[in-house]
Amino acid sequence: MNEKEDSTNNMILAEKKARSSKLRKLFYSPVSYPLLLSFNKLIYPFLKKGIVVTAKTFFHQPFKTRLPAGTDIILHGIKSHDSEIRLTKFLVNEIKPGDTFIDVGAHYGYYALLGSTLVGKNGVVHAIEPAVDSFALLRENAASHPNIRTYKNAASNLAGEITFYEYPGPYAEYNTTVENAYFDTPWIKHVNETVNRVETILLDDLMDANQLTKATIKIDAEGGELAVLKGLGKSLPEKDLIVIMEYLISPDSDSLHHQAVRLFKKYNYLPHAIQPDGSLVLLHDIDLYLKESNLDSDNLVFLKG
Repeated sequence: MNEKEDSTNNMILAEKKARSSKLRKLFYSPVSYPLLLSFNKLIYPFLKKGIVVTAKTFFHQPFKTRLPAGTDIILHGIKSHDSEIRLTKFLVNEIKPGDTFIDVGAHYGYYALLGSTLVGKNGVVHAIEPAVDSFALLRENAASHPNIRTYKNAASNLAGEITFYEYPGPYAEYNTTVENAYFDTPWIKHVNETVNRVETILLDDLMDANQLTKATIKIDAEGGELAVLKGLGKSLPEKDLIVIMEYLISPDSDSLHHQAVRLFKKYNYLPHAIQPDGSLVLLHDIDLYLKESNLDSDNLVFLKG
């Protein structure tokens, strides 16, 4: 069995575990599963302080995470939300040795490490993460991977500094450049928001500085997607890009995500949904797709038409 087949088989097993029932999860992890649940449900709410542990991904890379975040990777070796499983499969199918992968909103670096494995020693991963705590773990996770370059910046469309809002523990994946982004969500009342100023980076500048003509780009910027794309405005029409963007459904036709889609269309990039096997299907109506799939959000792939 070659390395590619081994990785594929491990991914299939990881997905099986991730999609299993609670009872089956207990069967797979009779010790760690109840311990992790106890920490997440009982100890963390009391202490309000996470602990750093090391998981092993399905692609055989150690991955440090701060509990309660990353419980799924500890148990299964893969991010377990359906959209994340499909995205993982797409990246495994798409990214080849020697490629360039840009991870915007890299968090602790799960996708950066996956990208590092896929691009190999002749490829490069650029991992961008502005949050203080998240970047610290990202840098640790990337330290033994010479093909990962880390940037403690917020990808944007303007050079300089920007205000960045950070949240603790399980809410760290909601870190954002958008003020009052979660004012109407229940959890925001129970956490402390930290406000920082961070240096920005434009993806156009990153592409030019590294003389990149093609790349696969994942954007998970929690409302900052439009600014990230505007900072890629020169490269979108000129370069060979595959762009993955998390899209949130909204009744507001002028929402930031609707505006981002219109910007894609301006440069003739068409939206695609990721299928369960990691393949793509062209979307003619994104919101209709999400409604029919009973989804509030999804990772969409934009390809030049």
